[in-house]
Amino acid sequence: VSERGAGYSWFLNAHEYRLTPWSDDPVGDPATEAFYLRDEETGHYWSPTPAPAPGAARYLTRHGFGYSVFTTIEDGIASELRIHVDAQAPVKFFTLRLRNDSGRARRLSASGYVEWVLGDLPAKTAMHVVTEIDASGALLARNAYNPEFPELVAFFDVDDAQRTLTGDRSEFIGRNGTLRAPAALERTGLSGRVGARLDPCGALHV
Repeated sequence: VSERGAGYSWFLNAHEYRLTPWSDDPVGDPATEAFYLRDEETGHYWSPTPAPAPGAARYLTRHGFGYSVFTTIEDGIASELRIHVDAQAPVKFFTLRLRNDSGRARRLSASGYVEWVLGDLPAKTAMHVVTEIDASGALLARNAYNPEFPELVAFFDVDDAQRTLTGDRSEFIGRNGTLRAPAALERTGLSGRVGARLDPCGALHV
């Protein structure tokens, strides 16, 4: 986890089974795990972290023993995103807390995005990653062609039954788009599209 955002995730082997991409670029520090907040009345959106879509306000990043916390206040909305990994279970938690300091009622949405790798490099694994929706509602991703870890399953989920989701990166980012201005934040929800033969990602909207 860097000072700009969520970093990347891996399981068992930091090189051979990356859940999301790792970049050896400390200057550009591209985001592959991203979160967004959007004002549903105005359409204005921003990230609760300095990347990939920073708001106009300043950010405070704090790294502690086993956790990182990002705070900012944008347009009267105070946000705190805390990231940590469970001490026992293989689960990475993103806890987002919001406080309305604007003095009026607000309608907000939150979106989360991860780019699946399930191997070492996206260029080698993307064609093999298949997404599906579990009976619990969680978004699952598998790479049965990984020679070392074919049985493993990654997941992305949020505790909200009204969430929409997609496993299609092109839907979320848009053609020739970027995470700084993803196409999904110009729409009201996500399609629920999952399966094979997609440019794989995990995206949730609540």
